[in-house]
Amino acid sequence: MDDTFIPLPWSLRTATVPTLPGSSLRWADTLRTLLERLARPSEAADVLDDVAKLLEVRRETARRTLSGLARAGVLRRAGASFAPSEAARRWQTEGDPAVLIGTLHTHVRYVGELMEALTRQPAGHEELRRDAGERFALPWDSAGPVRDRTNWLRALRLADLFDGRVHLTAEGKRAQSLLVPGTAPVEGEEPADLPEPPAAVAALLAGLDTRALENRARAAALYVPGGQEGDGRLEALRLLTEAAMPRLTDDAFTRLVLDEFPGTSRVSSARTARDTVKQLGLVRRVSSTAWTATEAGADWVATDQAVDLARIVHAHVFYFAEILHDLDGCAPPTAAGLAERAAARTGAGGRTPTPAAVKARLDLLLACGLVTKTTHTAYAVTALGRAFRDTVPCLPAPEPARSAAAAGPGPASPAPAGRAEALAAELEAAALHGGDHERLERAAVEALGHLGMPGEWIGGTGRADGRVRHGVGAGSRVLAVEAKASSSGRVTEQHLYGLPEHRAEIGADTTLLIGPGFDRRLLQAADDDPAIAVVLTGLLAEAVRAQELTPLTPPELEPLVDPGLRADQRADHLRRAWRAQRDRARLERILVDILVEEAEDPLQEGGWLDVAAVRRELRGRGVRATETEVTDALAFLACPRVAVVERSGHGYRAVAAADTARQRMSGLGRQWDVSPSA
Repeated sequence: MDDTFIPLPWSLRTATVPTLPGSSLRWADTLRTLLERLARPSEAADVLDDVAKLLEVRRETARRTLSGLARAGVLRRAGASFAPSEAARRWQTEGDPAVLIGTLHTHVRYVGELMEALTRQPAGHEELRRDAGERFALPWDSAGPVRDRTNWLRALRLADLFDGRVHLTAEGKRAQSLLVPGTAPVEGEEPADLPEPPAAVAALLAGLDTRALENRARAAALYVPGGQEGDGRLEALRLLTEAAMPRLTDDAFTRLVLDEFPGTSRVSSARTARDTVKQLGLVRRVSSTAWTATEAGADWVATDQAVDLARIVHAHVFYFAEILHDLDGCAPPTAAGLAERAAARTGAGGRTPTPAAVKARLDLLLACGLVTKTTHTAYAVTALGRAFRDTVPCLPAPEPARSAAAAGPGPASPAPAGRAEALAAELEAAALHGGDHERLERAAVEALGHLGMPGEWIGGTGRADGRVRHGVGAGSRVLAVEAKASSSGRVTEQHLYGLPEHRAEIGADTTLLIGPGFDRRLLQAADDDPAIAVVLTGLLAEAVRAQELTPLTPPELEPLVDPGLRADQRADHLRRAWRAQRDRARLERILVDILVEEAEDPLQEGGWLDVAAVRRELRGRGVRATETEVTDALAFLACPRVAVVERSGHGYRAVAAADTARQRMSGLGRQWDVSPSA
C-alpha cells in the first residue's frame, strides 16, 4: 500500500482520542459492529437509542461515543444521525489497520507522533506523557490520554505491552512509516484556510453591524461544566447542544447536567450551565418549559469545527474575538489587562466585562485553539487565532485606546518601558523553553535585579542557579535562585532534596523556586517547606512590568519572596500594593483638579480650600478618602521638590496646572540620571 496519511494542522486536530465501551482489546471488533449497524437504516425512532442498546450503555454515553468517533474522522454526521466515513468503510473493506490508525492520526493529536517516538525505542506510558508535554505542549496530568492511544494500537495489533513498556510490532512499524509527522504545535504553525461557515453561522456573522456588536450579551459567568482541559469544554457544550435536538425540557436539561457531570451537584449550578449554553447562542426556548438547539448550534454540532463554535459565541457575547486583537498589544496579556482594554470598547452606560468574565472568554478561546497560555495567567494569540480574527467583524478599538482608569480623572497609563517589557517577555518565553534551563535561570536573575534584588547567575550541576540580595544594609538577606523551565507549562521533575546544600554554599536562608507552574504534589511539598518560596514566572513578569508605573520598595516586595506564603497567595498581596499606589496617584490628580478649578473660579477669592472642603468636593465626585489620606497627599504635592500646591495655615491652593504637575513629577526621577557635573 503506497498511501500516506497527512494530518490536519495541529490547531485543527482534536486533543481527545475516541474510546469505546468494553475491553480495549476488543475495540476493533466493537467498532466493526458499530459501523455495520450505522451503515443500515435505523428502525428506531432515534439512532441514539439503537446504538445505546447495541453497546449496552446509557443514551448519553452513546452520544458521547459517536461524537468522539466523528471528531476523529471515523464517522460523519448526517443531520442528527451518524454514518461511517469513507475512511472507515475502507478499513472495513480492506481490513488494513494502517487505514484506521492513519485516520486517527489525521484528526487526533499525538497518535502518529506517539508511534514515531516508539520507533526510537520502546517506552512506558509515563515516558510518553512527558514526551507529549515536552515536544507538543500537551498539558496532561496523568498517563490516561496516552493509554487511550496505546489501547488503539494494541487493539489493532500495531503495538504490544510488556515489561512496563509499549513496543511497536512489525505491522506497527509498517503503519508508522505511512504517517506523515504533524506540524509543530502553536509556534510557527500556519493553519490551513479556515473552513467556510455553514449557512446559519454565516447568517449570524452577516448580521454583525456595529449596533449588533454593541448589543451582544455582556455575559459574566459563562459556567461550562465538566473537564476544563483539552476538549473538555467543547465536549460539554456539544453534549448539551445535541441533547436539545430536537427538544429538551427544563427538568431533563437539569437531570442531564447533574448526571453527566458529577462535579456539578447542585440544581442551581445546572441551571447556570443551561443559561450559559443559551447565552452562547447554542440553544433557545421553544416554550415555557422546553428548549431546542438553535440553527447555528445544530450547524456547529454537524460540522464539529471549533471555529464554528467561536463564530457563534462571537455573534452572541460582547468582547470575544476582540480579545484576539487586543492581546497583541496588551501588557500584561492577562485577564486583568484585557479587562482594561474591554473598557475602551464599552459604550456609555454599558457594563464592562470584569477580569473574571474575560477569563471565562479566554477559557473558551483556549478550548477552540485560538489562544494559548504562555504562563499560568498570560495568553498569546495562536496562528489559528490570527487567521480567525481577520474573518469576523469586531468592534473597533477607540483611537487612542484608553483604559477604564484613563477614562476618569488622572493621566492615561503610559506603555511599559522598553527594558521592562523586554525582561518580562524574555522571562515568559524562557519559562516555556524546556530544553534550555540556563536561559530561564539568567532571565530570572535579571528580572529580580530589575525589582531591586541585585545578584548573579551561577548555574552548573549541584549548585544554585543564582544568588540575589533582597533589601539593604543590616536588614538585607541572600536568596538562592532555582529556576526550572517546562515546555508544557508545568514542572514535574524538580527535586527538592539538594536545595539546603545549595543555600549553604552561598549563605542564603531562602530558596526562590521559579517556574511557569508546578505539579500539584511538587507544589504542595515546596509550599510546605519553610525555606522555599515558590514564585511563578507569570507573577514575576507581572511584577517587572508593574515596577515601571507602580514601583514597590523592598518591604513592599516582601510577599514576592516570603517563604511563609503559598504560591497562590503572593499575587493578592502584590496587587493590593499596586492598587494602593494607583489609588494614591488618582487621589493626587483629583486634588490638583479640585484646587485648579477653585483657583480659576472668579467668585472664589484666592482659591484656598481647607481639608474639610476638599473632602466635600471629593465626595461629590464619588471619591471617598480619609482626612489623613487627603492631608498626606496634599503635603506631598506641597513639598519643595513638587511644589504644585501651596499651603497657608489650614488652607491649600494650586499654583500649577495638572499638566505641569505631571511633568514636574515625571522629571524628578529623570533628574537622577543626569551627571552631577552636567
